[in-house]
Amino acid sequence: MQSVNKSRFSLLKVLIVQAVVVSILLAVLYAVKRVSPQDYDMIAKQYVDVAENEQEKEKMKNAWSKIKAFFVDDNEAPAAENAGGKDEDAAGNRYPDNCTAAKYVISEDICRPASGKISSPFGYRINPVSGKLSFHTGIDIAAKSGDKVQAAYYGIIESVGEDDVYGKYIKINHGNGIKTFYAHCSKLHVKVGDKVDGGETIARVGSTGWSTGPHLHFSIIINDIYCNPAFVID
Repeated sequence: MQSVNKSRFSLLKVLIVQAVVVSILLAVLYAVKRVSPQDYDMIAKQYVDVAENEQEKEKMKNAWSKIKAFFVDDNEAPAAENAGGKDEDAAGNRYPDNCTAAKYVISEDICRPASGKISSPFGYRINPVSGKLSFHTGIDIAAKSGDKVQAAYYGIIESVGEDDVYGKYIKINHGNGIKTFYAHCSKLHVKVGDKVDGGETIARVGSTGWSTGPHLHFSIIINDIYCNPAFVID
């Protein structure tokens, strides 16, 4: 029993020491306003590796994901000062050159990809995770975790994957230069090359990646330009 207590006490000391060291390092990095994803990954790995089990590791990873969002530039879209497109919002912020405010028409009936209200529109916003001004390249639809994510209309699954920002995601190629993108999913039900119809369940709503709660991030991309999905969804 004593050996177990000693072991736990030793682990606690290691965690406390690492927490102090990491806090100092992060404070220094924040003071100079510069931290790269590589710096973050190196620090996070050393901290997470001392966790006793997979459950604790997952909790630590989630915590570090939020820290990373604060320190690392939001790569969901370029920041306002880096935008160079021709469009601009009401506040005078120019759109990134791969985004447009132009209206458009898709000659297909578009299925709403998830039930729920639009909780975050297309355009500039204060990112809820990083607290920085960034361009939102789609719309967020608030929904319950596990709700169906449906294909907007007929297409072929171009890519599926998972990354730090978007979590689990799917991209569908609809032809004619039109693609749709679905992110922050909890489960994916399709694979690359699958053909899907409009309204077909392709995933489940989740909160993976940089997310503050269950929702679906949905983008429409036409000829590599992000367009406002609200023109055809709402």
